[in-house]
Amino acid sequence: MAEPAVARVLGAATLFGRLGLPDESADPGAVRQQYRKLALLVHPDKCTAQGAKEAFQALSEAFERLSSPAGQAAHLLEVARGRPAPAAGRGEAWGGARAEGAQARWWDTRTWEEFEERLRHRDRAEAALRRQFAGRVAARLAGRRLRGQVRAAERSVEHCDRGAGLAESGLWPPESRRAGREAEEEARAARERAERAGVLPGLEPELPNFDERPELDDPEAAMARLLDLVTHLRTVHLYCLHCGCRYDSPDDMARNCPGVTEEEHEGAAAVGMVTSEETALAPVGEGGGEAPGGDPLEAYMAEVDAALEREDSARRKRRRR
Repeated sequence: MAEPAVARVLGAATLFGRLGLPDESADPGAVRQQYRKLALLVHPDKCTAQGAKEAFQALSEAFERLSSPAGQAAHLLEVARGRPAPAAGRGEAWGGARAEGAQARWWDTRTWEEFEERLRHRDRAEAALRRQFAGRVAARLAGRRLRGQVRAAERSVEHCDRGAGLAESGLWPPESRRAGREAEEEARAARERAERAGVLPGLEPELPNFDERPELDDPEAAMARLLDLVTHLRTVHLYCLHCGCRYDSPDDMARNCPGVTEEEHEGAAAVGMVTSEETALAPVGEGGGEAPGGDPLEAYMAEVDAALEREDSARRKRRRR
C-alpha cells in the first residue's frame, strides 16, 4: 500500500493532488487530516519503498502551502494559469547529519514519533497565534504588529539558518534571498545607466522596496507566514522569537519558555531561562540588540516598533511623490 502512495504523491500535477484532494478550496482541518494520513504511509520511518524520502518531502511541502486559505487561493490561481506545482523535494536533509548548505524544515525527523510531536507543536502554535490575533484581526494596530513579527521572525530564521550552515530558503527575508539581491543589483545598475544618460532626478528606475510586502496586508496570509516561521524556529533550532534565545532541548524549551506568542511572554516571571550559556544567540536584526543582561522581549519589541516606523515613513514618502 505504501508504494502506490509514494507513486501518487510524486506523480501528482498539483499540490492538492499530492494530498489526494481535488483542486478546490478545502477546510484546513481536512487538509491536516489528509496530510497525517498520507504521512503515515510515506514517512521514511514507516516506509522503505524507493522514493519515500522524496514523497514525504513533497507531501510536507504541499501541506505547508495549503494549510491556510490564502495559500490555497494562491495555488489555485497558479493551477488556473497552467503553472505546474513546484518540483518535489528530494529529502536529502531528512533525519540526521546534513551536508553544508542543506535545507531543513520542521518535518525533517528521523522517527515517526518525533514527527508527530513536531506536528502537534505546530498545531499548538497555530492555535496560540489565532487566539492572539483573530479577535483583533481587522484592527490596524494588530495588522501592523503581525507584519512586524513576520519581519522579525524572517530575520531570526536567516540568522539561525546561517549559524547552522543551512542553505537559503523561502523563509528568509526577500532582500536576503538570491532573487531579491539580483533584483536590487539590476535596479541599481539601471539607475546608474539612467544617471549617465542624464535622466532627470525622480524619473530614474526605483529600487525594490522590500518593506512594502503587499502579501502581508492579508491577515490570514500574514498569520500563515508567521506560523511557518515560528514552527521552523522552535522545532529546527529550538529558538524562541520572544525569549531571544536557543534552548538546549525540547524539554528545556517546554519547561522554561512561556509559550509561542508575545502575550504569553508578557505575563511571564522569567523569560529565556536557558540551561547553558552556549545556547544564547547574538542579537538578531539590523543594528544588533541590547547588551547582555537586557530584557530580550523589550529588545525584540523595540526592533518591531522600529521596523514599523521605517515602513510608515517609506509609505509617507511615496505618497508625497
